[in-house]
Amino acid sequence: MEETSGRSVRANMLFNTAGSVIYYFCIWITTILIVRMSGYEDAGILSIAMTVTASPAIAGLFNVRSYQVSDLNGEYADRAYIRSRIFTNLLSLVICVILAGVYGYFREPYKLGVILAYMILKMSEAGADVYYGIYQKKARLDYAGISLVVRGIGALATFILLIHFTKDLLLAVLGMSLFSVAVVLLFDMRIAGKLTDQRREPKDTGFPVIMKLIIRCIPLAIVSFLNNLSLTVPRTYLEKFHGEEIMGYYASVSSPTIVIQLAATTLFAPLVPIMTMYFLKKEKKSFLKAFGLFAGLMGGLTAVAILLSVFLADPVLKLVFGPEIGPYTNLFIPILISAALIAVNASLFSVCTLMRIIRPQYLVGIIGIVTAVFCAFTVVKTMDMNGVLIALFVTLLSQIAIQATLIVASLRRMKE
Repeated sequence: MEETSGRSVRANMLFNTAGSVIYYFCIWITTILIVRMSGYEDAGILSIAMTVTASPAIAGLFNVRSYQVSDLNGEYADRAYIRSRIFTNLLSLVICVILAGVYGYFREPYKLGVILAYMILKMSEAGADVYYGIYQKKARLDYAGISLVVRGIGALATFILLIHFTKDLLLAVLGMSLFSVAVVLLFDMRIAGKLTDQRREPKDTGFPVIMKLIIRCIPLAIVSFLNNLSLTVPRTYLEKFHGEEIMGYYASVSSPTIVIQLAATTLFAPLVPIMTMYFLKKEKKSFLKAFGLFAGLMGGLTAVAILLSVFLADPVLKLVFGPEIGPYTNLFIPILISAALIAVNASLFSVCTLMRIIRPQYLVGIIGIVTAVFCAFTVVKTMDMNGVLIALFVTLLSQIAIQATLIVASLRRMKE
């Protein structure tokens, strides 16, 4: 990592968090606008697209980012990481089509179209992510912040214009997705090229090397995919068992909670290379201090969010979505807590990755998906939205407990 040209940890946290919050805020606004401009049925369809594409998007990311930013010894060249994303993105598209078929959306062409259009947006995010990994290693997440802001605001503006003039959700989603792709190709690709000077990289980045990298990350990708799928299965079957309108209400109440989930994961991102360095040098106290910084920020952020929600959740949700959302606003705080647990789970997964605790993570993924499927056909089927929350809490707490155990065991073996 080129410290001389990079920015401080605090600056990287600021740029990364600000850009991410603005980007996902813009994406969240689309879920509000669709309610106001098209109603809860279209909101339900958009939520379906977001839910169905979530797990394939994880396959597109392949969890290479965690491996990439902790590759401080240069095991693979930057070009290898970039080129691997082409293959993983194609894989994500195939998985998306398969899942759409499994969920029965081949019989509903319009919904299928919205799902595939939204998948293009997720593929652009995966494309940007590999460039953000380069920024992160170079301590230049300010570029990531710029990219996120431009993509978010531009995608939102495109969505608003198209939904206003065409009244067609499919065209609006497709437009915002293509705008995002354009920013990745025209901005991120160019900036990353300047930071790395890939032409001078000595390492081979041909097909065999790319496949070696992908194979190396397969366990991480599988576990990450299963972890995400375990979170989407209960929400998907909420729509299957109880209809699009209920799904629309749940999506509307839960959508603001993405902010805390996002803030936590983006706050943690700049710490990954630093914690990796401490781990490689066997500096246990410094490692724990960095993790403690994240834990403190996460705890404070969650506490403030819950406190504000006690007073603001009901009136703000009614103001944004209308009085008909009233019966469901009491779900906001439990959903907020589940979002915090999702962030903790994702961060622990990154810690396990940088510590190269990889194969034991299969247990985390398997327990997560088994728990989620069981809960989907029991508590979600009988308790609708409350069942989804129960499913999320049971799944996440079990996964967090396993990962925490693995990390503590690894730290005990570390000698300074």
